[in-house]
Amino acid sequence: MIPCVPNALISSVHNFNGDQQPDAMLLWLEEHVRRLENGIIKLREEGGFKSINLFPEEPPLCSTAITNGVKVRASAVFVPESADLQNDNEMYAFSYSIRMSLLPEGCFIQGICFNSCQLHRRHWIIRANDIVISDVNGEAVIGEFPLLLPGGKEFVYESCTPLPTSLGSIEGSYTFVPGRLKNPKGAPFEVEVARVPLQLPDYIF
Repeated sequence: MIPCVPNALISSVHNFNGDQQPDAMLLWLEEHVRRLENGIIKLREEGGFKSINLFPEEPPLCSTAITNGVKVRASAVFVPESADLQNDNEMYAFSYSIRMSLLPEGCFIQGICFNSCQLHRRHWIIRANDIVISDVNGEAVIGEFPLLLPGGKEFVYESCTPLPTSLGSIEGSYTFVPGRLKNPKGAPFEVEVARVPLQLPDYIF
C-alpha cells in the first residue's frame, strides 16, 4: 500500500486514551490547504458545481510553452486506484491535463497575424527513467479539433498513460493550422508541449 503522507513526516499525538496515534490525516489536510492557498491547485467550476482541481498550476509540476501565440500548459498527477503495485511487474498510472489557449494578440507566424488557429494533429513522447517507451502520432485530441480564438477560454482535456516505473515524463507537440482546417490561411506549424514530470508524489490526494 502506498502511504498518502511521507513516512518521514508522520509524528505522533496522544488520543484521549493516552495511546499514540499517527497524525497523518492532519498533515494530509494541512498540505491540501497549503496547496490551495498558494495556488498550486485551484477550484474549478463546471455546470454550476465547484470542485478542487488536483492538477498542479505552478512550476515545476506544471509546464508552460508559448509558440506563435499559442499557449499550452500541462501537468500530471499519479492515479493510485489505477496502479498495480502488487505484482512483480509493477505498473504506475498517471493522468495528465492539457490547457491550450490563444493569446489576445492572436497567432503570429513570420510577422503575419491570424485571428484563429485550429489543432490538427498531436505528437507525444513518453519516457520512463529517461527511456522512450511510447512515441505517438495521431489526429485530434480526444476526438476533437479545438479552434482557438484570441483571448478565448482555455480548451482543457485530460487523458492518462501507464508507466512501468515511478519516474518518467511526457512531452510533445501539436500541429496547428492558421485559420480553420476547412479554410486554412497558411502552412501548418508546430506548437510545443513542454516536458511534464511523471513521478510518485510525496502526498497522494
